[in-house]
Amino acid sequence: MELLCILLAWGLIAVLVIRIYLGQDAEERPKLWKIIIAVLLGLFSFTFSFPLFNEPFSIAILPLGVWILYGLLNRKGRWQAYRKYAWTGFGGNFIFLSTAILAIGLATVFYPSDEVRTYLTDVSEVELLVTHPSGGEVKINEEKFKDSLSTFNYERSNVIQWFEEIREQIWPEEESEEPVEIQEKFPYLLTGVKTKTGDKIRVYVEQDGKGLLVTTKEKQHYYRSKTASFLEERGNAE
Repeated sequence: MELLCILLAWGLIAVLVIRIYLGQDAEERPKLWKIIIAVLLGLFSFTFSFPLFNEPFSIAILPLGVWILYGLLNRKGRWQAYRKYAWTGFGGNFIFLSTAILAIGLATVFYPSDEVRTYLTDVSEVELLVTHPSGGEVKINEEKFKDSLSTFNYERSNVIQWFEEIREQIWPEEESEEPVEIQEKFPYLLTGVKTKTGDKIRVYVEQDGKGLLVTTKEKQHYYRSKTASFLEERGNAE
């Protein structure tokens, strides 16, 4: 989605450049490679960064590239031939900003983060791995797992509460001479999962088999089901 929006932005810039080129007199038209340099230099600007939709964005404030071209070309009397190309480059910053916001909007529509199916689109080759000693000898019931996907609802992940639960296990209020066995909240990992977005993710399974923690490169998403667990003890599953 992001790549398509980037290509769209460059396409719009190319259309503007072509219109400017065709509107110029043949004698005034610069060479193609000089036009490309003018547009790229026009993109160079002083920017202001701000958060939007939990994503960092930058908006162009000062057209530094345009000023540089003006200083270089005005003395030679060539500024008028390149002026529109330079400003098109600067305007390209706003085109990229608009397409970036558009990409987020489209991603929300086509890849809603509140639906577990966005990240667990194809689970036909899913496997369960134990990643912590507190995980039991269990295996995944694939049929029950596929049927239960529609029952998972998005919930706010309370990382602070999870940390406190682990902390209380490590430093209990009552001292004991016996070694403490830490119970990891997500001791299992699902592999072989395919997503709609094609991004690489990690899917951790909660101890009771009713919770899923999907970790992408940007954030984490927690889903919880009220139905029965899709995990089974190996002895019962076989």
